[in-house]
Amino acid sequence: MTATPSSTLPPDELAESLFQPQYQPLLRAILDNAAEGLAVADAKGQLLYFNDTARKILGVGLVADAPEVWSDRYGVFLPDTTTLCPSERLPIYRALHGEASPEEDLFMRNETHPEGRHVHSIARPVRDSQGNILGVTLSLRDTHEQRMAEADQRRTELRFKLLVESAQEGLWTVDVSGNTVYANRYLCQMLGYTVEEMLTKALFDVICPEDIPLMHQYVEDRRQGKSAVLNDFRLVRKDGTVLWTLVSTGPLYDETGKHIGAMAMITDISQRRQAEEQVRQLNAELERRIAERTAQLEFSNRELEAFAYSVAHDLRAPLRSISNFTLALSEDCADKLDATGQDYLQRIRASSQRMAELIDGILALSRVNRTEFVETDVNLSGISRSISEQLQRWQPERTVRFQLQDGLVDRGDSQLLRLVLENLMGNAWKFSREKPVAEIQFGTLPETGSGRVYFVRDNGAGFDMEYQRKLFGVFQRLHTQQEFEGNGVGLATVQRIIRRHGGRVWGEGQVGQGATFFFTLHEPTALAAPPVASSASGN
Repeated sequence: MTATPSSTLPPDELAESLFQPQYQPLLRAILDNAAEGLAVADAKGQLLYFNDTARKILGVGLVADAPEVWSDRYGVFLPDTTTLCPSERLPIYRALHGEASPEEDLFMRNETHPEGRHVHSIARPVRDSQGNILGVTLSLRDTHEQRMAEADQRRTELRFKLLVESAQEGLWTVDVSGNTVYANRYLCQMLGYTVEEMLTKALFDVICPEDIPLMHQYVEDRRQGKSAVLNDFRLVRKDGTVLWTLVSTGPLYDETGKHIGAMAMITDISQRRQAEEQVRQLNAELERRIAERTAQLEFSNRELEAFAYSVAHDLRAPLRSISNFTLALSEDCADKLDATGQDYLQRIRASSQRMAELIDGILALSRVNRTEFVETDVNLSGISRSISEQLQRWQPERTVRFQLQDGLVDRGDSQLLRLVLENLMGNAWKFSREKPVAEIQFGTLPETGSGRVYFVRDNGAGFDMEYQRKLFGVFQRLHTQQEFEGNGVGLATVQRIIRRHGGRVWGEGQVGQGATFFFTLHEPTALAAPPVASSASGN
């Protein structure tokens, strides 16, 4: 399809015809519907025309006032919104006086616009072919929303700037080449530079030389859009000293999504590092002192054990002599001794035998800490069953019911743990011998998450809880030798073995109702025994 011209007139004649009377409505409609406010004045300043947009912007229509009073008449102020604009500063006034294209940002406030509106105004003189001014055209654009948005943006930027500048963290942005774009005052103070000096620094100018290869990798990560937190990162101050920092960094992009650099938030952790170093030094000193004290204690214990072993061993020979000579005396000189003499000899032999038992107990106790500790998986249920069979073979005439829990396996030294169960179950066997039907149990309490607790329980003689703390003392006995034989080192031996296994041991009892002894293995800290519910001991 080919367009057909609506007229065959030349362009100049066609344009001239546009100003004929028949086209005045078209021209008027064009002017009235323009997006900007339009006004026309003649060479004397008489306002001839306002379009609708101009009336809405100005709030006042055409007036016949002289140009000198236009500011008062229309309520025209400077952009500060309080100073009345001098009429001679108005663009239309200046255009009437020959200025080519004067423009001005103004503020209109009058009865129609009591809150006021921001307006941009530009005027142009209209001249004839000889250059004489025929009049002026005025263009008005409502910029109020734009100015308000710009003011909001300025306020937001100011708040952000105040926030950034008052932050107790260093803020640093660099471009893709690593040059500083922005550094807040706090960062500059941290590094010892002025703001102006910092703006001349590149990224690698303030990084510890040893960390530069690592920073190259971080820079590449930023280019790939990755963020990171760098702990214990070193920067170099202006004076050359090292600043320990925590750095949180991420990439920056422009409005098109193009990578333009990186931003970092930097925290000075020097005080934290100093505190950590002090703690490390204190810990090292404490560990050194503990090691020294431990060594001293171990040496003292070894000396004491060696002394006890030596004394006990050396006492055996004279005790054997006493026992042998009293036996020989009773056999060879029986006819020369009366009943009283025989009684004395019997008492001497019994005391020497008692002394020998005590020496054996001392030697056994000293061997507990001298024995090499070999940790393996130990079947405690199997050991308890073996001990129960041994006890029954020893005194088959007794009626004893054993309740031994199956499947109890733990880590420890098998020989030492056997000694523990031999002592505890042997005591239960001994102290329940007066019962027609004795009951001995070995098992564990229901687990509560705080670790496994083993127990050995009997229904024998029991003990008074008032003397509980004497249970594990060497040669401390709660029953006489006539009531129940023993040397008073069995429970002390148990306690030492349990401590070597990182556990604790304690007992509960009631006179005539039996006793329960509890023990644990491999606890983080072997503290004094906590209270145990009475139901656990069966009392």
